[in-house]
Amino acid sequence: MAYYKAEKMDGYYRIGSPEGVFCYLVEGTEKAALIDTGYGYGDLKGAVREITDKPLLIFDTHGHLDHTCGNGLFEEPCYIGEKDMDLCRRHTSREMRKDSVERAKHSIDYETGKEFNGLPEGFDEEEFLSRGCGNLVPVKEGDTFDLGGATLKVYETPGHTQGGISLLYEEKNLLFIGDATGFFVWLFSDETTDLDTYMAAVQKMYDLNCDGYLGGHNPLTIRREELPRYIQAARKADYDRGQPFQAFFGMEFEPRVCALDGMTLDDMFKPGFASVVIGKDKRKQRD
Repeated sequence: MAYYKAEKMDGYYRIGSPEGVFCYLVEGTEKAALIDTGYGYGDLKGAVREITDKPLLIFDTHGHLDHTCGNGLFEEPCYIGEKDMDLCRRHTSREMRKDSVERAKHSIDYETGKEFNGLPEGFDEEEFLSRGCGNLVPVKEGDTFDLGGATLKVYETPGHTQGGISLLYEEKNLLFIGDATGFFVWLFSDETTDLDTYMAAVQKMYDLNCDGYLGGHNPLTIRREELPRYIQAARKADYDRGQPFQAFFGMEFEPRVCALDGMTLDDMFKPGFASVVIGKDKRKQRD
């Protein structure tokens, strides 16, 4: 069975993998663009080349390892927000890669609670550990890339990370957002911003009035009408009432889940769930 599963959607491909990360491929008449490269455990390059042989552009929505560790599989430039370049270098280091491999061997399906080995058959651990961060090239808001009948425009959407970007597929009015927002957003650790910056970014997404918002871990397209609830979750976040959360990094910030309407992690997959995960440095309740 192929490690990556590519699904043809309306104007793009969604490429999923067992660890619950989605990459996206947009193909124009002249070029193609790969948005995020995931953990890169499998042959992502091969999966992409089964779809298209066009010259490739690569974009990282942010610098976290589950969106950038596949960069090293490609020779092409990897476009990323400038403020996330150092974060990407740290998260694609040998040490971080080693930790991710050990976690992948004991992956947990959050919906079922069952453990599984998330690595592909024949996984070459040393090759994976030895990869770099890819050929990083900074981008900024307003940068536009013409693929030939498919145009991607960069928007800066900080919050989850300081240099996070989203990509507007203009012809389809779709925004690829990585982890910039959603019903369960990590907003703790050094690379995250204050809550006001995050809320402003989500408001920017809302103001773009897109037909859909495509995240890095959610198989469902986020609807515009959901975004105000995500803003509200950040505005009402009360650290002291939050639910302790066990993360694989940043535990020194003592992260807690702050969900709307008294919901808890047990309600994560119920309709209407909205939360932020914040650290003790953001403990002040917002008005």
